[in-house]
Amino acid sequence: MTSPRTSDVDALRACALFGICVVNIPFLGLPLTSLLSPPAAIHDQMASVVVEVFFQGKFFLLFSFLFGWGFGAQMASAERRGASPAATFTRRLVALAIIGVAHAVLVFHGDILLLYALLGALSWPLRHLSARRLLHVSCGCIALAIAGLLLLASLIGDPAAVSVSPTVQPGYLGLFADAMRQRVIDWETAFIFMLLFNGPLAFAAILAGLAAFKVGFFNDGSPTYASFVRTLPWLIMPAIVGNIGYAAAVSGVLGNNWPAALGFAALAIGGPSLSALYLAGIVELTRRRIIGANATSAGRMSLTAYVAEGAVAGLIFNGYGLGLYGQLGPFALCFVALAVFAMVHMLCATWSRFSVTGPLEVILRTITHGRWSLTHQK
Repeated sequence: MTSPRTSDVDALRACALFGICVVNIPFLGLPLTSLLSPPAAIHDQMASVVVEVFFQGKFFLLFSFLFGWGFGAQMASAERRGASPAATFTRRLVALAIIGVAHAVLVFHGDILLLYALLGALSWPLRHLSARRLLHVSCGCIALAIAGLLLLASLIGDPAAVSVSPTVQPGYLGLFADAMRQRVIDWETAFIFMLLFNGPLAFAAILAGLAAFKVGFFNDGSPTYASFVRTLPWLIMPAIVGNIGYAAAVSGVLGNNWPAALGFAALAIGGPSLSALYLAGIVELTRRRIIGANATSAGRMSLTAYVAEGAVAGLIFNGYGLGLYGQLGPFALCFVALAVFAMVHMLCATWSRFSVTGPLEVILRTITHGRWSLTHQK
């Protein structure tokens, strides 16, 4: 099935990048110990709740869904070219893993690209399943997500079980080499966190995205998309209850016992429900031309934009830049996230005047296909 790049996909990627930026900026600008306890100031508490209810655990699912959709598109493209889908996909995952490791060490210890490479490898044996079967497996991953979040809640509730750095990690306030060493130290804890927090839900979204490609979800007049829109009212209540329960658990309102663990695990229901509502809303706004092509530059080179967000934030927080690490609260960090995303979007828009492909996308495609094509350039 041929599935060219659509404006829907570009808009979804751009919006996902914005949401991911809002979530990641506190992890770049604050020590982990600060993130594990509610802030003291009222305005910071309100900002944290807004991020927890509307952003955390939602936008990475959009990105994961599109990763799965892209998996299907890449395999179809390889078959049309007469290339080996297995070899093409393997090289792509290896390239993604290499970029992910470099990103974790050089830019952000909370990198998710390596996790995507691992989940992509797990999705390969399931590629021939029908769309319905893929959705069944995807729904089964929700149970794994609940178990993972319950385990993570128990670890967070037991400080002795989690190895965290001091309140202010001095490495981030030193030279670039000092920050790099600190990232390596923090990467172990961050990756374990992502395996439990992001892993099962990301895999569920990847499989749902692959299923969406198989049924032409983004095609004009798609009956599957129309059916999806009709189910959205049923997701409103799970989205409200699940995300408020999660925010109540993270903010400490539910204490440290089993109610807090259940509230934390409610994200496994609330996150995908709200992500689905976001997906439909973004697609509808795009199709009504409310989100225009000029607003999706970052989405057209999402890998480059994702890494650039962390790189720009590093210049703001680390010692080799402005050195604001540990000095801003959640409220101020929301504005930092807006500024970082706006800057990255402008950089991508400027780059797109000269090339339709971002620099990291060129590297990814070169490793995947073994050559760089001038057709990627304007």
